[in-house]
Amino acid sequence: MPRYVYVSMIAGVFCVLMASQGYSATTEHPVVKLFPKTKSCTQTTVKDYDAYQFYVMEGKKWTTRDVKGKHWIFHYCALDKSISGLEVFENYKAAVAEKKGAILYEDNQYLTFTIPTPQGVTWGSLQVHAPGNNDTIYWLHLVDEKGFKKTLTFGADEMKKELDDRGSVAVYGITFAFDKASLQPGAEKVLLEMVKLMTDNPGLKIEIQGHTDKVGGDDYNLTLSQKRAETVRTFLVLYGVDPARLTCKGFGFRKPVAANDTEEGKAKNRRVELHKLH
Repeated sequence: MPRYVYVSMIAGVFCVLMASQGYSATTEHPVVKLFPKTKSCTQTTVKDYDAYQFYVMEGKKWTTRDVKGKHWIFHYCALDKSISGLEVFENYKAAVAEKKGAILYEDNQYLTFTIPTPQGVTWGSLQVHAPGNNDTIYWLHLVDEKGFKKTLTFGADEMKKELDDRGSVAVYGITFAFDKASLQPGAEKVLLEMVKLMTDNPGLKIEIQGHTDKVGGDDYNLTLSQKRAETVRTFLVLYGVDPARLTCKGFGFRKPVAANDTEEGKAKNRRVELHKLH
């Protein structure tokens, strides 16, 4: 599923928008580049994880949305008076369209947009300031939206407690290849805890449920979630768990635990759940 970068710009300068296969140490953002005939007015600020508030339109009203991720803050100055704020805005809008992005807000000073990239989604907010005969300047806020990553994963004992207390447990850390049911490296750590759970509790029977985010159609996600649940079952059986103690069911995106309008929410919805059978 694609991730996006959100960009917020205060500007009078055109930035070239480019897809990049990897991020490297640089004073420039790897996707949104400096507009020609401009320079950085102040030192670039980069925060590995931060939140920034972007202007967006909802229907006919404007509002704001907090986006979390890697936050880049740029302040650019034009090198001559020939660059206008309008030129900056129009170039950014054209670049967003070329990269199949979306304009989320626009007025005579601000532009907010999103761009899909190989790394995810970038949000951008541009603010242009072109006072009279003075040189155009702009501020650019970029947020490489970072999805939710659960670092605390349940071990066998914690899974057993949740199953006893609630009858179910949501398990994160079982990662699959993009749009596939094949496991990614590292998923076996959590799966081996499931094996321990089943081995230590020989009378336990569970239903393995697969859940996805809302990218793609209903039928597609139902099939994908079913296949992923079956992959988990196959792993457990290979490690000696009696298949008669395991059932599988895919629910696609029909049972979300978070909103699907952010990467964090989507990541929470992509999960495996264990449900205790009686």
